[in-house]
Amino acid sequence: MHDSELIPAAIVLSHDEQRARLRQGCPQAVPLSHVVGDPCMDQIQASLPFRSEYRAALGVRPGQRLLLLTSTWGRRSLLGGAADVVGRALAELPRDEFRVVAAIHPNAWYGHGGWQIRSWLEPYVRAGLILPEPATDTWKAALCAADAFLGDHGSLTLYAAGRGLPGLLASFDEESVAAGSPMARLGALLPRVHPSAPLAGQLAAALRDQPDSPGLADASRLVTSRPGQALARLRRLCYRTLDLAEPTRPVVPHPVHLPPPVASGRQSPLDQAVFADARVAARDPAGRATVLLRRYPAEPQARGRRTHMRDPQVVVDEGEPDPRWANVADVVVSRGSRSEELFARHAGCWMVVEPTSHAACRLRLRDGAGHIARWTTRPWWATPAVAASALGACLAHFGDDWEGEVAVHAGDELPLGVLLVHQSAPHGPAAHTTDPDVQIEY
Repeated sequence: MHDSELIPAAIVLSHDEQRARLRQGCPQAVPLSHVVGDPCMDQIQASLPFRSEYRAALGVRPGQRLLLLTSTWGRRSLLGGAADVVGRALAELPRDEFRVVAAIHPNAWYGHGGWQIRSWLEPYVRAGLILPEPATDTWKAALCAADAFLGDHGSLTLYAAGRGLPGLLASFDEESVAAGSPMARLGALLPRVHPSAPLAGQLAAALRDQPDSPGLADASRLVTSRPGQALARLRRLCYRTLDLAEPTRPVVPHPVHLPPPVASGRQSPLDQAVFADARVAARDPAGRATVLLRRYPAEPQARGRRTHMRDPQVVVDEGEPDPRWANVADVVVSRGSRSEELFARHAGCWMVVEPTSHAACRLRLRDGAGHIARWTTRPWWATPAVAASALGACLAHFGDDWEGEVAVHAGDELPLGVLLVHQSAPHGPAAHTTDPDVQIEY
């Protein structure tokens, strides 16, 4: 309103409940209101049948879950008021089980500048965070591909709930949310991220409980009251307002374009350093051991607690440039150097991995003992480095002369890997041994 006169020719709404709120706030404008639905939600719904294609383009492997981080702009957004959640997601969620993508509102990108956003998040990008460019629809593809979300009071939280995703709120600015709105209802229903409880457990509870929540289902239905109709209604309104004849061809929401494959970006020849938490869970009567393995990127571990790990091994590739990990590595994966050379370079290392093929490797211990390991069932995550972590758990549990078959579980939804380990002839002790008076902390 200006000088008691209505300014717009038409007011577009996505749901009938908005017209009810408009009637309370500005009754004079109700005759100009048009409930057309939400074109963005319609496109997301049209894209859902292609979820597997979006997941493949985003680099999500079989058995992995995709976590979507959604941030609006402002000091009370996820990125502005709870940015530690980004680090927690990368640090606490096992890298083999989860991929993490951050959808950040364009206002934040353009308000701070792309260089600044990338600079802030670069350590997490190196640890595996997917960071789409703001001028693309990759966030819509990620919304279709995701299994869960961590959000704030921004519109992506509403779309995620409307899409049926379980999630948690990392931040929520109640002062900027209209009372009685769908976002206000979601803010009252969605759990907040607990600062000290393990994040994986909080996500597991959301995945378990929220799909059957009638309250969340009711709130998600408030995104649009004209599902699938928004484009047609918008076009009709625009042509009628312009006093033009509307085209006769149908207008329908089309699926979101596939995002550029994640692998097309910059890639390092070096695998990231990881903390590998492996333990023997059981041994069956036939002698086969069962090892539970979780691996976490090393970079985010330097910034917070490590209560999600028990007694991890630090695993690095030969040539790891970061002294925080290279100097304390327990396991080093050779890229061609002899084991004696690597033991000499890495004072705390007790095992060197020498890959011989994609499915097999030699494992050398500092005391000269050796093993041959071969994957007889090799899922995509089963690497020589994983074989080393599984062997380390078995040697610690059964003794240095152990050999046999190992069933390796790297995640609840990931395919099982089976490893066959044999002792090999002693290789001779390494020329360089660790000084017993040197204590290494990480």
